[in-house]
Amino acid sequence: MPLTKEDGRRIREENSGLKEKEICEKHNLKQIGGSQTKIDGSDGINNKSIKNASGSSTQVHLTTQKMFIEKMGLQSYESEFVHKFCGNPSIKNNGKDRYDTTEIDSVFVDSFFNFLVDNKKKVIDYIINNGFGITHIVYKDTKNNKEYELKYGEVIAKIENCNWVVKKGAIHLKNKEGKTYFHFQREGKSSKTNRYNVLWHIHKELFK
Repeated sequence: MPLTKEDGRRIREENSGLKEKEICEKHNLKQIGGSQTKIDGSDGINNKSIKNASGSSTQVHLTTQKMFIEKMGLQSYESEFVHKFCGNPSIKNNGKDRYDTTEIDSVFVDSFFNFLVDNKKKVIDYIINNGFGITHIVYKDTKNNKEYELKYGEVIAKIENCNWVVKKGAIHLKNKEGKTYFHFQREGKSSKTNRYNVLWHIHKELFK
C-alpha cells in the first residue's frame, strides 16, 4: 500500500527527531538539525550528517531550481535542462508538467550531463556538505537496524571512479559495478508550491 501524505510527514518527523536523537546520543553529539544546516549532530569537532532510511536510499538534498542553478553556476543550456526536467506549471506535455530526459532535446541533456562529468566533486560536495564542514555521514538502515558511517573524505574518494548514468526519470552516479551512490530526480509532491524542486538522494550502496 502506498504511503499517504500523513505517513510521509510522520516518517520524516521520526527520522529527524527521535531516531536522529538516538544516534546523536550514541555518538556523544549534540543534536542540531533543521532545514538551515547540513549538521545533524556535533561535538564541536566532528560534524555529522545523519540519514535514517527504511529503504535503499533517502533524501540528502532538496532545493529550488533557482538556488541549484545559482549555486552550481549553470549556463543557459544546463539551466534549461533543469527547468524542463523538474518542470513548472506552464508546461503542457500530454497532461504532464515536466519532461523525462528522453523527451528533452539532446543538446540540453548533453550540456547538463557534461557539466556533471566536469564537476562531479563540486556537485557531491554541495549536496552533502554545502559549506557546513561536514566531517562524517551516518546512514542508519532502520529496517535492518544497521548503521553505516563514512568520513567526508572517504565519500569523495569513493566517487572518484564513478560515472553518471542518465535514465528516463533520474540521473544516477554509479560505481564500476553499476551500483548507485547518488541520484538526482524531480520532487514528486502534488502541491504546486514545492512540486518542481531539485531532489538528490544518497544510497546505502555508498557505505558498503
